[in-house]
Amino acid sequence: MNFPIPKQDRSAFVGELQRYVDKSRRDGSLLGVMLIHLHRVVELNTSFGYKVGDRLLAIVRDRIGKILRPNDSIERIGDHDFVLVLPSPKNVGHASLAANRIVNVLEEPLEIDGNAIKASVAIGIALFPEHAQEADALLRLADVALAGAIQSNSPIKICAEVPDKGTLSSFIIESELRHALMNDEFILYYQPKIDLATRQVCGAEALSRWNNPARGLVPPDVFIPVAEQTNLMLPFTLWSLNLAARQFGEFNRLSKNFSVAVNLSATVLYDPDVVDLINRTIKIWSIRPEQLVLEVTESAMMVDPKTSLETLNRFHDLGVMLSIDDFGTGYSSLAYVKKMPVNELKIDKSFVMNMDKDKGDAMIVRTVIDMAHNFEIAVTAEGVESQLILEQLAELGCDCAQGFYLAKPMPAANLIDWLQVSPWARQTGMRSVTG
Repeated sequence: MNFPIPKQDRSAFVGELQRYVDKSRRDGSLLGVMLIHLHRVVELNTSFGYKVGDRLLAIVRDRIGKILRPNDSIERIGDHDFVLVLPSPKNVGHASLAANRIVNVLEEPLEIDGNAIKASVAIGIALFPEHAQEADALLRLADVALAGAIQSNSPIKICAEVPDKGTLSSFIIESELRHALMNDEFILYYQPKIDLATRQVCGAEALSRWNNPARGLVPPDVFIPVAEQTNLMLPFTLWSLNLAARQFGEFNRLSKNFSVAVNLSATVLYDPDVVDLINRTIKIWSIRPEQLVLEVTESAMMVDPKTSLETLNRFHDLGVMLSIDDFGTGYSSLAYVKKMPVNELKIDKSFVMNMDKDKGDAMIVRTVIDMAHNFEIAVTAEGVESQLILEQLAELGCDCAQGFYLAKPMPAANLIDWLQVSPWARQTGMRSVTG
C-alpha cells in the first residue's frame, strides 16, 4: 500500500461527480453522495507524526473499499475526509445501510507501528434527485449533513429534504397529508401471493394509495418519504394496519389460510411503542397473530441491527410472521439474517424479472432460496411477470410468488371478487360469500 493517499481537488471532483449525476438523470436512477470525516487526525499527527496519520487514512480507505460494490467510488477529498459515490441506491435507507457498514467495519482498532488506534468517523449523506439536481449542490448538502452529524455527535446524518422548485414542496405534501389522515383520503390496494407448491392463493400484501381530491391517486414514493421525515409515519402505519385488519375479516371468510402483509418503515420499526400498538390492533380485530405478516425492508432492519433484533424478537413473541422485503438489494447477508426471528425473505424483483434471460440473476435467486431453506426460512419471489419465470421458481423450490403475471394490486372489493373467480383462487376450494 502506498502512502500517502493523494487528495482530490474539490472543484475537480465536482466535475467528476457531475458526470455521475448526468448518467443517473439519463438512467432515471438515484445517486448517493457520502462525505466521510475521520475524527482526531490532527491530534494523531501531533502525537505520532504525519506518517502514522497518512497510514491511518490509507488503512481506513482500504477497509471501506473492501465492503463497497464494484460500481461504488471512493476518493480522498481534504486532509481527513473521503467522498463516496453510490450509483443507483434503491432508496435513502439503502445509502444509510452502506454508511452503517462503514461505521461497523471501522469498529475494530487499527494496528499502526505497535499502536492500537480506533478510527472514528462522521458521515453526511445526500441523494440525487431527492435533495439536489446538480453536483455542486449535492456535495454542499452532503457537507451540511456531515456538519450536522459532527455537531450532534452522531455517526450518520442524512440531508434534510430541500424542496425543489420543479416539484411539489414537501411542506405542502406534509400539510395535505395531515388533512388526508383526518379525512380518510387513503385506501389500501392488495396484491395476492401464490403458494407455488399448491398453486393456490395464500395471502396478499397491503399497499397504500393516497386518493387526493385535487391530484387523484398519489404514488407512495411521493408521500411516504415526507411521512417518514415528519411525525406522520406511525399514525399512517396504524391507519394502514387497522384497515387491513378490518378488511382481512372479509378475506378470511373466503379462506381460513389467508394472511395479510403490512409494511413497516424504519421510523416505525424503531418506535418504542410500535409492538404494543400492533398487539392492541390484533386484539381489537380478533385476528390470529400468525395471519398478520409484518414486512421490513433489509435496509430498514440494518439501520440499527441491535434495536431491530430486540423489536423483531418482541414481534416474534406476539406470534406474528416476520418478512424481510427487497432482500438482495442491501448490504446484509443471510449469515446475519439467520440471527433474526424471520419467517420469510422476499427476493427483490430486480433479480426475478430477468432471471429467464440473465444467468447471474437466476444464480442469485437459486442461492438465496437454497441458503434460506437451510435456515428454515421461506422465500417469496417478487416481480413475477411470466409463466416461464413462475415455472423456473417452482423448479428452484421457491415457496411463494407475487407479481403482475399472477395479479396486479387491487382494492379490497376487487380482491373479494378476484378470490371467487381467479384460477389461482378457485383451486383453493373457497366458497362464495353469498353461497
